[in-house]
Amino acid sequence: MKPLKQLVSIEERAIAPPSPTDLLLRRAVQAIASYFHVECLLWTSLEGEPGESRVYGSPGAGAMLHDVEVQPAGVEPAAPHPADCDADSDTEQPAQDEGAIACYVPRNFPAWLIDQLDAPRLTQLETGDLIVPILAQAFDVDGFTPETYSGTRGNLQLLLQVRRSPQDSILSDPAQDADLSSTAAIAPPLGDSADVNPLKGWTAHDVSLIKRLANELGLTYSSLLWREKFERSQRQIALMGRIAHLLNSGLETDDILQQIAAELGQGLMGDRCLVMRLQATGVAPVAHWERSQVVLPALEHLERSEVWQPVIDTFLDGGASYLTVRPDASSSSLQHWLQQMGATSALLIPILIQSDFFGAICLLDYFKVRWYALDEVQTVRQVGDHTAIALASAQHHHDSHRQTAALRLQVMVPQTPLRDSLTQLLNAEAFDQELQQLSRPALWTVQPPFSLIICDIDYFKLINETYGYSVGDQILSQLAQRLRRQLRQGTLAYRYGGEEFAIILPRTSLTAALDVAERLLNAIHGHPFDTSAGPVSVTVSFGVAQQDPRGDRNARSVLQRAEKALQDAKRQGRDCAKGLEFGLGA
Repeated sequence: MKPLKQLVSIEERAIAPPSPTDLLLRRAVQAIASYFHVECLLWTSLEGEPGESRVYGSPGAGAMLHDVEVQPAGVEPAAPHPADCDADSDTEQPAQDEGAIACYVPRNFPAWLIDQLDAPRLTQLETGDLIVPILAQAFDVDGFTPETYSGTRGNLQLLLQVRRSPQDSILSDPAQDADLSSTAAIAPPLGDSADVNPLKGWTAHDVSLIKRLANELGLTYSSLLWREKFERSQRQIALMGRIAHLLNSGLETDDILQQIAAELGQGLMGDRCLVMRLQATGVAPVAHWERSQVVLPALEHLERSEVWQPVIDTFLDGGASYLTVRPDASSSSLQHWLQQMGATSALLIPILIQSDFFGAICLLDYFKVRWYALDEVQTVRQVGDHTAIALASAQHHHDSHRQTAALRLQVMVPQTPLRDSLTQLLNAEAFDQELQQLSRPALWTVQPPFSLIICDIDYFKLINETYGYSVGDQILSQLAQRLRRQLRQGTLAYRYGGEEFAIILPRTSLTAALDVAERLLNAIHGHPFDTSAGPVSVTVSFGVAQQDPRGDRNARSVLQRAEKALQDAKRQGRDCAKGLEFGLGA
């Protein structure tokens, strides 16, 4: 079979059924190397940086990369390091299939390739390697005289580098034998003299045939590449459609964010996807998905602020719209972050809520160095915008929930299950529900810090024993009324114990909450309660705590600290208010 027909046959098998461009390029290298008895390198994805490119090589082509630093590309079929390949071995290479073709990621471009990026042209290196550029558009192959192609970096789609040993010869068409003694001429670079230099060791027919093969490969590659781009675009459109559906699904925000992480991780074929809250007040995962078919390292340092600080600084100081991190990252701190995550590459997209930096979506790969296409980055950025909408919606929904609860309290009938029949405040069940709502991961990470006040009547058991339980109930009822009169409209108070009350203050610092507690204290201290037994003086102790996202796991942690502050107030003489910050005596 003639070489052109052989390569076309291989290309047809790569197209139907659907195959990735990777398979096509491997088969092309295998076909050229085996048919012409040469060593072959095929450079691809040359429009970007060196690390985004790939080099496919026949088993003995490693020596052709002597001036290039490379690493194996991901988990492709086992490929020896180029330094271990002996291109001068006298042993004939056995026939190999595409699985034996190595794929490398170049860390740098050789000087001759940089020249080709600026002015693609068919040429010969000093080593004797034949260089055949394959442009995005087809080039003339009717004649055998090579031409200087004027193009830009974006035009150079593939580049074929072929080396043959002096004792080997290109198989030629017998009809062309009369031309085998002639030599092909190479056009000089633009601006050079008109003198031509011979292509040593390559006949006119050799060059014409290789050009035809390269042209067919370029056309097939372009067709397959555009099809892959189209299919990827269709998948991205479907992904965004599913995420938009999630936002309108009525699911809880936590479930929506978890589904977003799963859809994004699976849609972009990552190994792990995180939605992270990255704030000065704390670092915490909001949602987490990982591929189940593989074993991934544990994220031991996920919630340590110092681990994420390089990422936070890059987004806040540099204003980056996205961040890719690979082992060759220019920032040593980001390289260290990648090592601590145990990953080989990462894509991070900032999450902005009303122009304020909230955190990031983080896609991690563990088994290959990943280079994301621009359209993939844009898709993740759109997902980041949808994530911000979900987080903002969670805060808005909770605010609406609190306002609705306050309105219901005003018109609530005494026998309502969530209302305490004696004090007409919300009861312990309602308090537990609010703590659970505040503890939901989506709301916990996005809400402004809240404070919690716990108050307890001093010596209430003695009051009951002295005046009777009826008087004790009267005091509880009147105390509840005083608390409500001192609080702003919409602030909810709860009776969650016999003589214990709780107040949740949204968007309130510890200092401001202590001021509220002092105001409540003054409304009780020195103002006796009117009871059936006459005026009865009562004192109350207060414990106050503020949510600390850096250390509190949930709202229960804040409650425990408020109760600890209440105990401190009791020990220090009662009839006072004490606050407790996270980490101080807790």
